[in-house]
Amino acid sequence: MFLDLADALAQITDLVKRSLGPLGNGLTFTLDFAVDFGIQLAATIILFVVVAIFFWKPITKILEARREKIDQDLDEAEKAKESAKEIELELQEELKQAKQKVKDMLDKAEKDANIKRDEIINQARKDAKNRMDNLEIELENEKKSMEQEIRKEIVEVAFQAAEKIVSREIERDKYLDVVDNILKGANE
Repeated sequence: MFLDLADALAQITDLVKRSLGPLGNGLTFTLDFAVDFGIQLAATIILFVVVAIFFWKPITKILEARREKIDQDLDEAEKAKESAKEIELELQEELKQAKQKVKDMLDKAEKDANIKRDEIINQARKDAKNRMDNLEIELENEKKSMEQEIRKEIVEVAFQAAEKIVSREIERDKYLDVVDNILKGANE
């Protein structure tokens, strides 16, 4: 059952030559070679004719349909790309408008805050002026009250001085001494 190596190689070589047909014996031109070549040439021509008649148009249609589908997909992709660009431009415009709205809102809020601040400051100034006016009135009333008290005291002191002067003899030196004593008492 086992062959030696030389027999195995010889059988493989013989099998290869038989498989190659006339080419297996070299390029010698023989009748078998011409017949085999003719049959092979006829089979190839018949194969091309059969493919051309039965398969060429369907395969071409399939390939053409495939090409059209690819072209359609490319057109759709281009349209989608253009649409995406348009959407991007629209979104950028909307973003720009939104930023402007936010800026306008912030400006309005700042103006409102400034107006409110001015109102508060003006009200505080009015309140401060009213307080100052009230304080001035109170001070004026207090001043008048103190002047009246001082007048009363001066009148009383003058009355007391007059009593002292009248009760004594009217002598010029004594009168001057009494006035000096009254003035000294008022200063103390």
